[in-house]
Amino acid sequence: MKLIKNAVYLFVASLFLTQSCVKDEENIFDDTASARGQKAVEEYRQLLVSAENGWYVDYYPELDHKVGGYAMYLKFSSDGTVDVSCEIATNLPARQIETSQFEVFMEQGPILSFSTYNKVMHYFSEPYSTDVNGREGDYEFIIMKTETDEIIIKGKKGGNKMTLRRNTGNLNPDTHLAEIADLVYKLSTYGMFEFVVADNSIGIATVTERTFDMEYADNTNTAKISYAFTADGIKLYEPYTLNGVSMRNFVWDDANERYVCTDQGANAYLKAYFPPDYQIKYDDFLGKWKLNYQPRNSSGWLTADMDTVEFVELKRNSSFMMKCDKMFNFAGITLTFDSRKGTVSINCINTDVHSSGNFIRQCPYDTQAGYIYTSVYNPPDYLGGLIGVWNNDENGERIITFEDNKVWSTYTADGILLRLYNASNTSQGNYSGNIDGKYGFRNLVLTKVD
Repeated sequence: MKLIKNAVYLFVASLFLTQSCVKDEENIFDDTASARGQKAVEEYRQLLVSAENGWYVDYYPELDHKVGGYAMYLKFSSDGTVDVSCEIATNLPARQIETSQFEVFMEQGPILSFSTYNKVMHYFSEPYSTDVNGREGDYEFIIMKTETDEIIIKGKKGGNKMTLRRNTGNLNPDTHLAEIADLVYKLSTYGMFEFVVADNSIGIATVTERTFDMEYADNTNTAKISYAFTADGIKLYEPYTLNGVSMRNFVWDDANERYVCTDQGANAYLKAYFPPDYQIKYDDFLGKWKLNYQPRNSSGWLTADMDTVEFVELKRNSSFMMKCDKMFNFAGITLTFDSRKGTVSINCINTDVHSSGNFIRQCPYDTQAGYIYTSVYNPPDYLGGLIGVWNNDENGERIITFEDNKVWSTYTADGILLRLYNASNTSQGNYSGNIDGKYGFRNLVLTKVD
């Protein structure tokens, strides 16, 4: 009986304890979960809006940040609008501001969404005509961590982490982004760097977009290091650590052509590297050249315009347009540039569009065999064609001759033939619309004029 009574007492006591615990749990929060979430959303929103001079962020599109980052400016306003501009041209010219709507809301965590179309932000996420994935950028971000002057976000789809930095220095966005763009332009001619840490060369870094493709000196490994440009150098996507030393921030030393690490305890730099067979820097190709060539089916020599052609920038550190208004009645011949070797090439490319809507294609050809190379490839997959060979400025003259690049295994290219192709890649015959009807050029030789 005593055991039964004790059991009853324990049961009754447990009821009181249970009720007390339930009451305590109910008192832990003053608001409902929904109210708490809404309060947090408002706090995040107010933090974004509180930056009177806006925020800067290194925006990383592409999965695994594989093309590097771009400097972007964001200014959030209390009316729910956001101003966005970028250092590069997007669907707007570089640095031009586009205003759209933004939202902050809760899912499994707080989300920052650029909720209406923005010509700058959505440029990185909209599809191409040839690629439904486009640049694989994000316009919705998980808010990971907040401080007064920093907000860490992560792309909802791509997963790239980025940091919004409050513009505490009241930097003018147009001026600041222009400074970054100027440095990008200046440094874009460097294609390779030697990575030196603690006075030891650890390998060669080849520039691809805004990444370094590292090949280590001991040939044991490779790595891809992504970065974004700052006004005075670069900042890596994440710290690079070697032998316990962390490196992330680098400034450009123009006198020594190197990026110098500024992180505490790091004795490291990336120095411009030119391999022994490197030919000519990109900027040294710009300007006027005398072009000598032999017309198709002729052994005689002609000089373009009896004077000069001009190399103008097409895509910085990547390609040129060879123009000659008295010789071509279209844009000109496209030449590609290899920043790792300092060489120019003439490959199979649609160099311009004819008034008929057909492409004007420059096709490498073998004069003796009578065959042309017609497969068009996009960079960096250029195949058959001609490569320029520099004479090392012998006798004070800078001369480039063109020879077969030895990729077209069946035939030997010795010139280019201009042909028309429609959108279905069907030949429409030789392009004879050039001045004097010239459409074939072989054994090309360039001599620098200025």
